[in-house]
Amino acid sequence: MKNLVLVLSILFAIAVLNPQIYSQKKDHSKSKEFRTNLKDQLNLSEEQEKKIEALKLSHEEVLIKFRTDLELKELETRKLKSSENFSRSAMINLTKEISAIKNDMALARLNHQMDVYDLLDESQRKIWLDKQEQFGHMKHKMKNKMRERRDW
Repeated sequence: MKNLVLVLSILFAIAVLNPQIYSQKKDHSKSKEFRTNLKDQLNLSEEQEKKIEALKLSHEEVLIKFRTDLELKELETRKLKSSENFSRSAMINLTKEISAIKNDMALARLNHQMDVYDLLDESQRKIWLDKQEQFGHMKHKMKNKMRERRDW
């Protein structure tokens, strides 16, 4: 009987204290919905769609390379921290390399967006800019909500 009570109390504690049960799943449906609505509103020609898809694929390829480089540098950082030869200059150099990779990723993203923008005609550009502004406000709201949760 004591064993049963012990097992049940442990199971209950695991169920109550497990953060995975209460955590929210990432919902990417809004961003997919945003992209689908934008694509519909832009009324792209077949040629534009093909060119944009090709740009998207090449951009993804570049980002995969950047992410791989970034992960390797972060691994180097963890290795350095766990070694006995832990120096300030080595950490500074790795941090600069990581920052450079992140900067290159941001520039690649901007260049990709501008490449897509260049494929659009004037009316499509106006719609695209309006939607980009709306999406920027949504991102800003989400950041503020995260800060509010973190602050209390």
